[in-house]
Amino acid sequence: MKVIELNEGRKVEYELRGTKLDFADGTLTMNLAKYQRDYPVTKTITGDAEGNLLIDGSDSRFYVAEVEIPAIEYEDVEVEGEAENATAPAAVEDAEKTEEETTPAEDTAPKTHIERKAKPLNTDDVTLRLWSIEDFDIL
Repeated sequence: MKVIELNEGRKVEYELRGTKLDFADGTLTMNLAKYQRDYPVTKTITGDAEGNLLIDGSDSRFYVAEVEIPAIEYEDVEVEGEAENATAPAAVEDAEKTEEETTPAEDTAPKTHIERKAKPLNTDDVTLRLWSIEDFDIL
């Protein structure tokens, strides 16, 4: 994870364990993978007047951190078996074949198809920006 300090002063304590980002010794924990979408997501961590940490809170008084989560990356994976979403045009093509064309061939190769699978979140691509919390006491 890339960490950027936006100003001078004391910052919130944080710890990254797997895809979970923990602030202030468990006061707030984010599972970054759950926030990941097909586009980059930015979440702002703020503090309220009572010392609570909030994610994108509307009753905020202090900026604490900003977490930038990259978009989901995909990879194409070859999978054995027929594709689940077989289309009707394939059935029409089969109906148009002559009897000779539909006779089973000596082809014993397993059928495969390509599926698009989401890669796990790479936390090296996450950016954490930290503001000073000199005037803010976290519960």
